[in-house]
Amino acid sequence: MKKHFAFMLLLFAGFTLFAQQDPMFSQYYFNPLTVNPAYAGSRDAVSLTGLIRRQWLGISGAPVTQGFSIHTPDVKRRNGFGLSIVNDNISYLGQTWMSGQYAYRIPVGKDYHLQLGLQGTLYNWRVNWSKAVLIDPGDDVPTFYGRNLWLPNAGFGAFFWGKKGYVGMSIPHLLVNSLDKNRPGIGFSNKESAIAALKRHYFVMAGYVIDVDPDFKVKPSVLLKQVYGAPLELDMNLNFYFGGKFGIGGSYRTGDGIVGILEYQFTRQLRAGYAYDYPFTPLRSFTTGSHELMISYDFSFGNDAVVSPRVF
Repeated sequence: MKKHFAFMLLLFAGFTLFAQQDPMFSQYYFNPLTVNPAYAGSRDAVSLTGLIRRQWLGISGAPVTQGFSIHTPDVKRRNGFGLSIVNDNISYLGQTWMSGQYAYRIPVGKDYHLQLGLQGTLYNWRVNWSKAVLIDPGDDVPTFYGRNLWLPNAGFGAFFWGKKGYVGMSIPHLLVNSLDKNRPGIGFSNKESAIAALKRHYFVMAGYVIDVDPDFKVKPSVLLKQVYGAPLELDMNLNFYFGGKFGIGGSYRTGDGIVGILEYQFTRQLRAGYAYDYPFTPLRSFTTGSHELMISYDFSFGNDAVVSPRVF
């Protein structure tokens, strides 16, 4: 049984290494800054968000992810600035990165804005082989991949939004970083098919808030994700909001499973959310699901207050 679980974990680690490498957040729409630098400053407040995700409970060495972000506009609301930190661990593999974001806002008509964003990132990629249980003790894999690498990267994005909805696209990291330990220093690979490399990730997102009546809103949204070596993935979300306080919804993630989401707006500035993921894949035989907690706070900006809390 232990060998079986070790084999499963190696498969999971291989999936992380070769395919979808950025952590998966079910409540991404609470803070799109994690995937799109152009979102910086769009809430017209100093906005802080913290998140923790425990994936595939019941499986030893399953992914655990923590994230924190802060972003704000300038006084004239033409420039946005952000900072995000993400720490992600799965068994013996770990990655931590810190990103700085800048966005420039262009008014489009009276109620809409187009924001163009840039991002600079410093990655730390780690392999702790002392935590690994190899099926074949003679495997030479540990001699191939880097144990501790520091990798710079850059990304960009666009975010078009108004009071009721948004559309965005982004490539958070443009460079294909090599993870091959045999390459001296910091390596860059131009080949998406390279076995050991941090690949480009492509994101497209959209959402719209429908006011059914003053106390009831419906928000459909989608997130499309693509990375070399992994299937195209689509998150389709539908959320319902009652009385400006309570939200409930769900998501369907192609090739993966379903998500249930609860949200609560404690004040105009403080809100929290919880998400539960259940897989449709063979993983359902080994796990009870995944849990994700989020909390955010919007500080009043200058002499303004957060007049109408947004749900994106």
